[in-house]
Amino acid sequence: MVNFFAHLVAFTCSFIDLPYGIVAKLANPYRDPSFFERVNTDRRRRRGLVIILGGVEGPSIFNSQMGYGLARSRLRTAIRRIDWNDGPFLIRSAINLMSPAHHERQARRVADEIVEYRRCHPDGRVSLVAQSGGCWIAVRTIELLPPEMKISTCVLLASAISPQRDMTPAAAKCSNGLYSFRSIADWFYLCFGTTVFGTSDRQRRPSAGQVGMRQMPPGVHEMSWQPAWMRWGYVGNHTSSTSPAFIQNVVAPLMC
Repeated sequence: MVNFFAHLVAFTCSFIDLPYGIVAKLANPYRDPSFFERVNTDRRRRRGLVIILGGVEGPSIFNSQMGYGLARSRLRTAIRRIDWNDGPFLIRSAINLMSPAHHERQARRVADEIVEYRRCHPDGRVSLVAQSGGCWIAVRTIELLPPEMKISTCVLLASAISPQRDMTPAAAKCSNGLYSFRSIADWFYLCFGTTVFGTSDRQRRPSAGQVGMRQMPPGVHEMSWQPAWMRWGYVGNHTSSTSPAFIQNVVAPLMC
């Protein structure tokens, strides 16, 4: 009975995803503009690097929250947000969702940055944390890395990738695994939205972040939403998947 009511709350919370997403996009609040500079120092980079890839909305409070959660955890690595999703204000979301050419350019840019980081820090651990549309950029980034290069961990939050996507090549380059968090209650963006406008890999269907992956190759771990995560602020809808407390207590330990 408790689980039933928890899932009912989660489904209900998905109704706020659109208005909250619009408000966050328009307001684009930065509580601390210098935050990402302070957590991307040379000292931290010597310990490792975590790259954040946010959703199609562009730089926003959602990808900032991911950084706040990581910084509050036991991680002492550098934290770097890469704004693959920037662009003209009124049309950036459409470009970031629907342009394969843009996806490939940005994934190559992130891959090149990882290669350069490893050149300077050969033993540095690199992890990726992505949400929604950024999950596709994370997967393509890993696939574009040189054959001999691996990262440590990849975490996909509420991914807007089609369920049929073969994750074998990406998972093979993650020495500590590829984790995909999904919630059946994440229906507005990842069911209705991607059925109408398409997933990031350009399929018109519900996304893996809602219905799960159809294939589970070695190294892939699917994490279904749990009512217990409500205590950390992730209530099962799309926008709460970047809750700082959830990132701190559930996501960050996967990279320790």
